[in-house]
Amino acid sequence: MLRHRKDVAVIAAQVRELYQRQEPFRINHGSTNSTRQSVFERKRTIDISHLKYVLNVNMESRTVLVEPNVPMDRLAETTLKYGLIPPPVMEFPGITVGGGYAGTSGESSSFKYGFFDRTINYVEMILADGELVTASKTERADLLHGAAGACGSLGITTLVELQLIEAKKYVETTYHPVASMPAAVERIQQFIKATDYYDYVDGIMFLKDQGAVITGRLTNERANNNAVRTFSHAKDPWFYLHVKEVITNDYSSVTEYIPLDEYLFRYDRGGF
Repeated sequence: MLRHRKDVAVIAAQVRELYQRQEPFRINHGSTNSTRQSVFERKRTIDISHLKYVLNVNMESRTVLVEPNVPMDRLAETTLKYGLIPPPVMEFPGITVGGGYAGTSGESSSFKYGFFDRTINYVEMILADGELVTASKTERADLLHGAAGACGSLGITTLVELQLIEAKKYVETTYHPVASMPAAVERIQQFIKATDYYDYVDGIMFLKDQGAVITGRLTNERANNNAVRTFSHAKDPWFYLHVKEVITNDYSSVTEYIPLDEYLFRYDRGGF
């Protein structure tokens, strides 16, 4: 934490100096998923790319203290060592904690836990005038809520405390074929009511009369010792194409077991 405090103090001083000169500035996070060319003017750029570490995992409180530039794959890898996982994990591994908060992220577990920002206990933030503040549900709650989805316009997030839940080895994933959008909506509404049973719910429509609602349950056991399905290796299918093949070949519901880390980032290879 000493290194973190020193780094944040330097950043806050830079912001304060620019504020006093009434100069606008940009923030360099060190990475981006955007393919557009970025032009930075060094003297008007605040570099926070070094805020990229998981600082602490607390097993007792089931929380993780994490800097904003930690990507989802590294966050999940770290917390899984403690048998824990964030309730919603953004489904592309390069999305960062700060990006998920600033951009508002909803995932297949959000019917149960809400958007990513709803699982944040507090954020540490540098305001436009260089003041370092903490925002939580009991302190500056309007800032905590308002900065979610504000794309960094209300301040620079420098630290986040996230809630965690118990992780398990697999996600028991079931593909439920549907023949129309109304049928898909009906199935989804049915599944999201069962928050004590399902942990993940999403869906894909391939055609107006062909789609699948996909449910997932965290589990440590595989029924009937079923084979394990993965999606990250070169020989593996892309997830959405695999789902289409499954529902095309068998119109009844089909269940597979996917390792948790594979499930979390199942769309990645097909997305990028």
